[in-house]
Amino acid sequence: MSAVGSGWLVVFDCDGVLVDSERLNIQTWTAMMIDAGVDFTEDDAVQAFVGKAYADNRVTMAEMTGAVPDPEWERRWRAEFARSHERLEPIEGAREAVVAVQDVGHAVCVASGSIRRAIGSKLTTAGLVDLFPEEARFSAEQVEHGKPAPDVFLAAAESMGFAPERCVVVEDSRAGVEAARAAGMTVVGYFSDITPHHWLDDSDAIIDDMADLPSVIARLTHT
Repeated sequence: MSAVGSGWLVVFDCDGVLVDSERLNIQTWTAMMIDAGVDFTEDDAVQAFVGKAYADNRVTMAEMTGAVPDPEWERRWRAEFARSHERLEPIEGAREAVVAVQDVGHAVCVASGSIRRAIGSKLTTAGLVDLFPEEARFSAEQVEHGKPAPDVFLAAAESMGFAPERCVVVEDSRAGVEAARAAGMTVVGYFSDITPHHWLDDSDAIIDDMADLPSVIARLTHT
């Protein structure tokens, strides 16, 4: 497999990298688990759920509650996730960073643990959907294993026509960094106040401002 043109593929996680949904998700996961009768805090939600596919989080939830979630109860809480995302904002500087990366000849896509429909909805609400057409959105529901398995990143690379060694992943979670590493890709960790800094230790570079992303990618890709 060879890369398209001379550029690289820059693979963006969605939640916490492009859209500021992680803090909303953490609040909802915490309320959901408390409603299920579990003594649970927002720190617990970060450790248990952030950066992982909903299907995997559903298994964790069943283990913590000792029961398979009641379908009606789960539907109500899935609706609560959707309602919280009506307040969604883009990560500061995300649009400018994506455009700058594209302007120097790199391709971009999204690879997320969210379901495919939710990716489109979040990008639309945050005003970023025009940057990522449907064929450039990849979901954990399309592959066998979610992050920290590399499946969704490898599927994105193959579909977009890039070898893994010509891909840079932008991630904010431990599961995401591990998945990118397992895929054989370069990793830029995006640090916010949501997740522990040490989760990003295995990244090739760490940023806390999206304005720095284009120059960091230029350095890592020698472009």
